[in-house]
Order: sequence, then structure tokens, then C-alpha cells
Amino acid sequence: MREYRDPENKFSVQYPDGWLPLTHEGTPHVSLASLTTGGYLKIEAHQFDPAQTEEAQPEKTIRALVGCELRNHPELAEPVVQLAQTNGSVVAHTTFTRQEVPGEDNAADFGHTRAWVIGRGAIQVRCLYRCRSADKGTDDDELAEIIGSLQLNDTPHLDATSFTLYYYTLLKHKRPMLGVRPPENLTLILEDGQTILLEHLYNHYLLEPERMEELIETHINRLDYCGDDVPDLTNYKAIRSLLFPKMLRATPGRHQPAHRVAHWPGLAIGAVVQGRVFTYGVNTERLKNWGVRSLREIMDDLMDNLYAIPPVAPRGVRNGEGETQAISYVDHPFAGAFILFEDFYETTAHNLSTNEFLVGLPDPGCVSCFRDDDPRFVVQHTALLRWDYHRSIERLTDTIYLVSGPRPQDVKPYDILHCCPKKI
Repeated sequence: MREYRDPENKFSVQYPDGWLPLTHEGTPHVSLASLTTGGYLKIEAHQFDPAQTEEAQPEKTIRALVGCELRNHPELAEPVVQLAQTNGSVVAHTTFTRQEVPGEDNAADFGHTRAWVIGRGAIQVRCLYRCRSADKGTDDDELAEIIGSLQLNDTPHLDATSFTLYYYTLLKHKRPMLGVRPPENLTLILEDGQTILLEHLYNHYLLEPERMEELIETHINRLDYCGDDVPDLTNYKAIRSLLFPKMLRATPGRHQPAHRVAHWPGLAIGAVVQGRVFTYGVNTERLKNWGVRSLREIMDDLMDNLYAIPPVAPRGVRNGEGETQAISYVDHPFAGAFILFEDFYETTAHNLSTNEFLVGLPDPGCVSCFRDDDPRFVVQHTALLRWDYHRSIERLTDTIYLVSGPRPQDVKPYDILHCCPKKI
């Protein structure tokens, strides 16, 4: 049995080798696809406010699902909803079957449905299984194993605002001399203008909430080195050798500010100053201090420093015939920026022996390039990359890109389910 753990740490589940985990773009939800029947089990978690005890009841959720099915298919007899308790959780379960609509256009119409809603505390996990009616019962034994292995985690977490305010309170108590301004979102600004971004720390806390006090204390201790971490941040000549490009999220089609350069759809090039302890972002105000109007004016310096990075060995994946299916760079904090290299397309196309390939960038420190000619491998590799994205401390994108040439216009978001570029 293999394990899937929810990136938001709400549940974990085990599944046998005959099932393939498929993650969904933009969400941490997962579907386990049966390689025996072609059916699938979609698992998604919801967290309710503790005051919403009525809304969090599994029976209410599953009866809403049944009601929706009956409205869409009035010929169905109302199914029985069964209730049980196991491992401290309340479980509501139902099963129903109908005949599929005939015709090739309805090949994806699955008539057999099983549903479970499991609740404990403020956490509710919904499991919906569908397959063709002719395959009814085929996956039942393995489904019982999967559902039986489901573990819910209802340990409460602080939201981003509460976490930042708690950090701010501790910082004012432990380091009053730093003269911190009140926080904004996940950002703190010291009186000397240093910007401290807490997104990385907050995401680390979400992965290991039991270590919150230790993580915050370690982070605060590092602030003591801010003054000696880098030369004067307002002096461009002093910090030029510490400047590096960094891939960042961007809203497609939106005009980029002066400290960003648009690149692939949904991605922009930013810049950071790499200190010994902290990394300092480059914003419009810092560009003004350097006497430049936009990031484009210093792109040559950024790229010179990127090219000066010692070579990073890629990790490869080969198929049964010894052909390279994937190449990933994961051992450098700016590996995501390797897509900016002038020979990125030519080198990758040569190493993968193909004229076009797929690219995933789950976080700024990872770029994975893989072939698109084996749909099953594409799905498996995409699931791994999206898992990395949701578990990453510093997320970049869960979009997969199809790269067919060296220019930015040769790059398009890729539709995994339909094996073609997305319409944008």
C-alpha cells in the first residue's frame, strides 16, 4: 500500500498499486483512478468553523449529494444512507446505480456511485467513487481498504493574520530594539527599512504546526544578523554580485510593475539579493535607490550572476528501454530560473530527444522537464510535481507548460486531461 497525505495536513490515506493518484490543478484535492475499471475515487477535505456544527454533519452533506442526484436523475429510487462511527469519526455512506446514457458522446458517464462522508471535529472528508455500471462491485474490496485507511487530522491551525500577529508580539517582546512597524499580511518592516517576508516561515509552520515556537524563535534569532548579512542595500555597486533572478507568480495578461518582467503565462522574472542568512526582495523602491527605472535595465547583471552559478547536476528518469523521460534540477534555490538560460530549449530538447517537452515549476528551486509521448507517465509525473507544489514551503505554480521552441511565445499551459495546449 502507498500513502497519499493531504498537503494541508487534513487527512492521509493509503491505496494499493492498482490505483493512480491524480491531483487537480489549483487545489490540493486528489482522485485515485482505478487501473482495473477506469473508475475513480475523488477525495477532498473541508474545514468548518467550530460554530458550524450543523453544517459539518456528514449525514447532512451526503443527503445533499443524494438530493442533487435525484434532481438530475428522477428515475433513481432514493438510496439508503447508512451511518456509523469508527476511530472517533462519524461516517455516512450510500450506494446507488443507474444505467448510463447510451452513445459515444456519453462515454464518460459513470452510472455506479458510492459515497462516503467522514467527519471529526471541524474536519470533513468527502469521498466519491464512480465507475461504469457494468463494473459495479469490481473495485469494492480495494475501496474498503482505501476508506478503512483514511485518517483525519483535526488539529487546529492559525490563519496567516493570526500567525503574523503572534510573531509580531513575540518579536516586540524579544527584540524591542528592532523598532518593528505593525505587520501587513505576512510582511514585517523594520525601522531601518528591512523587509521581512513571513510566507516561507508560515508555510513551514503549516507543515509542522507542533514546531511553531521553535520555528519562530529560530527565525527571530536570525534577525540579529540582518545588519551584517549584506552590504548597504541602497548601494548597487556593493550588492551587484549578490543579485539573482527569481521566478515568481504573475497574473496572466496583467501589466507587470517596474520590478517584474513578464515571462511565461502566469510567471514573471523578479530579483533578490542573496545574503548569508536572509534573501532580500527587490521592489520598485529599491530600484529607485539604485537609480534605475525598471528591472529590465539590470537584467544583464542578473543573468551574469546566474551563469556564474557552479554547474548543478540534473536528476534523470529513464523508461524500460533506457530512454530519458524526465530531467529535473532541484539542488539549487534558483533552479527555477534555469529556464532563462539562452540554450535551455536546445539543451533540454537534445537530452530528452524530442522537439517539444513539458515543464513543471512547483517552486523557485525546482524545474522538471519531461516528455509528453506517454500519457500515463505524464499523469504520474504531473501528480508528483503538483504534490511537490502543495507541500512546498515556497510555492510557484502547479501549471504544466508545453515548450515547443526557444521563445516565450513558444510556451503554452498544457491540459493534462486532454493532452493538448490550453486555450488562453
